[in-house]
Formats: sequence, structure tokens, C-alpha cells
Amino acid sequence: MAKLYFYYSTMNAGKTTLLLQHKYKNDEKNFETIILIPYIANKDGLIISRIGIKKQAIILLKHTNIFKYIKNLKKKPKHILIDEVQFLAKKQIYEIICIVDILHISVFTYGLRTDFKSQLFNATKYLFSFADKIVEIKTICNCGKKAIMNAKFNNNKKIVHGNQIDINKKSYIPLCRYHYYNTTKLNFK
Repeated sequence: MAKLYFYYSTMNAGKTTLLLQHKYKNDEKNFETIILIPYIANKDGLIISRIGIKKQAIILLKHTNIFKYIKNLKKKPKHILIDEVQFLAKKQIYEIICIVDILHISVFTYGLRTDFKSQLFNATKYLFSFADKIVEIKTICNCGKKAIMNAKFNNNKKIVHGNQIDINKKSYIPLCRYHYYNTTKLNFK
């Protein structure tokens, strides 16, 4: 039975590594698997984890109808893996649901729960509502507590205003709730 999975966490938790590990395991079993990524997150389609594993993905534009794309493939995949799912449009989340429910293909999505202002991403909100299985990938704050917030820093100062989407991964740090609300500089204790 096909299902919709949502794996979520903060930045630097290993979401992409898990996605690539899933692809590797499927390749070993000769399961046809494709990887998708929104254009806004990756303009060349090469997904690289922080530990150096990489794979080419199919780039999704904002207007790409994911359901039609998959439906028109000559060889249907057994699994679809989507990295940086938080950047998909609402209609694309519904298209993913149709892939699961109509085409009977399992879709595994990986992404962030919230932005640096602690606001849910639109796509994330719908995945929390419709996913068959939701899995939190845990990571830790610099203090050792579980990190649940994404803090954005520029020149060692925390940023609390600005656009929700800013693809500069080096400026985001996962923090626990306490340090998210009580840290203004990157060098905190």
C-alpha cells in the first residue's frame, strides 16, 4: 500500500543524508526510485549531503505538475523521494497526494518544519495534515538539548526579520527553544 511520508527537522539534522541512504538501499534492491527537488532549493539538481554523498535529482519548478510528470513516465518508480519539500507550492502537495492515492506510489518527503522566524512553511503545514507517517529527525543544540528551532545569523548576530526563504545554509543554526529566544549572538553559552 502506497503512503505519504514526511521526515522533518531543523537544519543540519541529516535529512538529505537519510534521503540519499534511502536511494542507495532502493538501488541495491533494483527498485526504480527518483529524487525530486524544488528549483528554489537547488538550481543544478545535484543533491550533496554534508558528509559528501551526492546524487542527481530532477528539478521541480513552481509550475511543475508533479502528478502529470510521474503519470507520463514510461517506467513508474516504486518510490519518489523529495528533498527540501518545504519549498513546494500548496498545489504540488495535493499533486503528491494524488501520486500516492491514484498512482499507488509511495512518496517520501524531507524538509524543515519551520523557518528562522519559527513560522511553519506552507507546504509543511499541509504535510502535517495529510501525511500517512510523520517522522521527526532529531538534532541537538550547542547546549546539548534537542534542537527544534532554526536560527538565522549574519555577522554573528541573530536575524529575526526578512524573507522566509534565503538559501544560504551556512547562516542557519539549529537551537533549542531556550537558546532560540535567548540568543542574540552566535557565540553563546
